[in-house]
Amino acid sequence: MARGTRLLLWGSILLLSLGLRLPLAFAGFPYLNYVDEGHVLHPTVALLESGSWDPEGYVYPSLPLYAIAGAVWAYSPVYSAVHGHPLREDLSESPPKLYDLVAPAELVLIGRLVALAFGLGVVVMTGLLARRLAGETAGLFAALAAAVAPALVIRGGAVTVDPFTTFFTVAALYFAEGAARGDRPWRDSVLAGLMTGCALTSKYTGLLVCLPVAVALLRVPGSWRPKARAVELAALASLAAAAVTMPALVLKTQKVLESLARHATGYQAVTMGSYWEQAVKRAEWDHPFEHPELGWPFLICAVLGWIVAVRDPRTRGPLAAWTVYAGVMLALFTSFSARPFRNLLPLVPLACVLIGLLLARLPMRPLAAVVLLALFLPAEIAYARERAGLVDSRVETVEWLARHRRPDEPVLFAAELAVLPGGLPGKTLVMPQNQAIPRLARRRDVRFVVTGIFRENDLRAALDAGRTRARYVQVASFGEKPGTGIWRGNRQRVFIYRRTARNPAIPSEASPRIKPNRNPGGANVRSTRPTPSGTITPR
Repeated sequence: MARGTRLLLWGSILLLSLGLRLPLAFAGFPYLNYVDEGHVLHPTVALLESGSWDPEGYVYPSLPLYAIAGAVWAYSPVYSAVHGHPLREDLSESPPKLYDLVAPAELVLIGRLVALAFGLGVVVMTGLLARRLAGETAGLFAALAAAVAPALVIRGGAVTVDPFTTFFTVAALYFAEGAARGDRPWRDSVLAGLMTGCALTSKYTGLLVCLPVAVALLRVPGSWRPKARAVELAALASLAAAAVTMPALVLKTQKVLESLARHATGYQAVTMGSYWEQAVKRAEWDHPFEHPELGWPFLICAVLGWIVAVRDPRTRGPLAAWTVYAGVMLALFTSFSARPFRNLLPLVPLACVLIGLLLARLPMRPLAAVVLLALFLPAEIAYARERAGLVDSRVETVEWLARHRRPDEPVLFAAELAVLPGGLPGKTLVMPQNQAIPRLARRRDVRFVVTGIFRENDLRAALDAGRTRARYVQVASFGEKPGTGIWRGNRQRVFIYRRTARNPAIPSEASPRIKPNRNPGGANVRSTRPTPSGTITPR
């Protein structure tokens, strides 16, 4: 294959990966669009605010936090030039009173783009690993499989630790295989160890990749001495990388272990999910993707690829180590009653490598590529469009008020809505329901009141019952779901009340109301089915 052709094909696969994932990064912006984003972004805010290396929380390891904080730090001069003051002045409160509030909005977008970059890196490293095992064609097919694998695509636009640990896992296997096959075993052994340490400090279970890495290094040519030397170099490099990318492992070991114990307890506290059903029926419940994480065709091709790899002496050794690695991971995660598919994400690129090995042996390779795209692209393109059109109900609310409210008319927001500060000119009040009700009972200076459906609906009940000094009528509403979880979701129900000029009877449900504008400002946007919200447990 000519060099120009190879570059064109690799570039096309990378562009396809980007095209499927990038629209997801803007879903629900500037609010969180996935339940776990706050677990990564809030510790990042704490790092930026304190300037310390220690996030003082260890539900997740530190490397993803450092990566995002570093990107935000690099962007901060641009922010200062645009806004006229340092980014640090606009950071949201730490620790947060409300999970949804992460500011400035650029921090959310930067976090998603960093995670997206690691997701694209997974596609590249998957192809490189397959190429190292079985040649260029296998590498291209493996990269294409990773580009369209639903489990990897649907996580391309949210801030989670899984793209980080998946990238470092595949990179560790790539360098370990290079040490076993190449002419630079010491360099590749060190790099494999560095990647293993980074996999650990991205997600604690990333440490399991040390198993196939060690097995690969035992295949270094020569006697037992070079093999032992390779393992020793990798172990030392792994420890060094872990200590640098998560100093708390060394300096606060006890607290890290306590966090791990609490995390494990949380995974046993609920029974939720089936790995098999998520793989072949419907994706993880946290994602509004009405298709399987992998699907039957993907799994069948992976199994056939496994058979091909067993029969090929070049791939038989790595395959044995990967099989043991997959078995250990499955045994570990099926021992917990909570079973989100993202825990198995590092295994997906390995399945893509097996698919690459299979398709590279078929006689009609272009047809195989077309079939692979036809299996997954329609659902993923529809999903990307849907997510790109997701508008948070709080954004719709602010846009409605901007059109229907004069700057001199005060508006009161229930703090429980977790509306980001700013966006409205003039006087804007934000206060909890238990403070808003007595204020409205004493004074009639607020023109608009914005509230929602919470566990305690005191403010809305007070407005509907007329227990306020002025009378208010509901004039608009947005969203479909109650905001009863820690994460409000992007389609929480929001109600806008307006003070009446006279003293009418309390409006009934049949009273005419202004219909919510589903297309604010004339923009061509679509709202999507809301992501289920609920009580959040650390992942």
